[in-house]
Amino acid sequence: MPKGHKKGENIVKIQVEAKNPPKRQKKIQASKGGIPKALIDNFVGLQKVQANLAEKIDALTRQISELLKLFETTAKTFAENPAVLTSERDQEFLSKINQLLEQDKVIAKGVTYIEDRMDEIERASTGKPFPPATRV
Repeated sequence: MPKGHKKGENIVKIQVEAKNPPKRQKKIQASKGGIPKALIDNFVGLQKVQANLAEKIDALTRQISELLKLFETTAKTFAENPAVLTSERDQEFLSKINQLLEQDKVIAKGVTYIEDRMDEIERASTGKPFPPATRV
């Protein structure tokens, strides 16, 4: 037992902690004019970002201008040369497509005729009556 304590005495030590200890505030150093240093630093950072953004916008503007010049040059070229050579090739291509369409019509009529004849032959051999015509 420690000295100075009697038998049967209970010693209770209580440690008191503050629920909300006071927050330490950073001292913000002021410049000569009384403006906080953090505010000045943020303003300088903002200016750097704005300068970077302005450079990128200038580069984008130059690229758009070059693209516009390209479109203008292309439009002038098409206006001066109305693509007569390609028009002749296009006419050949269109005439070949028209020939194919005409051949397709003839083939379709032939296939339809063959189908009708096959139906007639099949119905004649089985003795079933013909259904009413529904084709257009």
